[in-house]
Amino acid sequence: MTGWIRSFALVPLMLLATTSSLSGQTAERDLPYGSDPKQRLDLSVPAGRGFATVLFVHGGSLTGGDKADDDYGAVCAPFVAAGIGCANVNYRLAPGHPWSAQAEDVAAAVAWVQANIRVRGGDPRKLFLVGHSSGAMLVALVGADTAYLGQRRLATSALRGVVPMGSIMWDVELEEALARYGRRRVEDAFARGSDHAIFGSLDAYLDHWPIRHLRPGLPPYLFLIAEAEQEHPPVLRTDSAFVARARALGNNAAYRTLPGRTHYSAVRQLGQPADATFALIREFVRQFSEDAPGVGH
Repeated sequence: MTGWIRSFALVPLMLLATTSSLSGQTAERDLPYGSDPKQRLDLSVPAGRGFATVLFVHGGSLTGGDKADDDYGAVCAPFVAAGIGCANVNYRLAPGHPWSAQAEDVAAAVAWVQANIRVRGGDPRKLFLVGHSSGAMLVALVGADTAYLGQRRLATSALRGVVPMGSIMWDVELEEALARYGRRRVEDAFARGSDHAIFGSLDAYLDHWPIRHLRPGLPPYLFLIAEAEQEHPPVLRTDSAFVARARALGNNAAYRTLPGRTHYSAVRQLGQPADATFALIREFVRQFSEDAPGVGH
């Protein structure tokens, strides 16, 4: 069982944020949405008013990663060029901050953006979550489990859509071990292991998987799966199951595979001209922005 798959009073704003502007676009760095040094986001917005905003959540197995990493530092650029606001979000990391600090921070960032985007020209009714790797698990969970946004007095309907990129939605190996060996043996092995110590208990670990929170009334989901990551880990198997079960409950959900892409090239190439992966996200944002309350038809 050792092979189980791992899931991947504020200081004044003006003292912490740096701002730059180009052709009406504005970028603000290290805006605080909480008191911890990791509770910071970079917010880039286009010129104009009424635009949708994406909150991007980085990967790193919940123990590493940063919005300034090579994989993620430029992720907002294509969104802003397409007229979409973009918040690149850092969050508290394990083991210093055990679960569920990471999901709580994603929800806190959503609440901050909703409260602050209008003064920057954005529409607070048009918020989207996009996450990569363990960040994909986080955005999928925050969109499905009502507890996290509920702590911020928000419903998951505050999100117009969720785009997870490159993460499993449950631990296939552990679920198979439960079926084969029974709860007691799996729980004993879980308690002896260190891979999942940040969760504290088997129940907390099981509960953090998004597929356990499927229900009617989810925001729309679009899963993006790189060709090279379909089977190992079983991203296609778990994401397609999420989609099928979500649809059976009356939700809008879909997945797309990304030909020729790997786990990392899928996100690294978003800013390339005419990138097909970015085009999928852009169209998803456009479609469900028009469906926002009071917007379009």
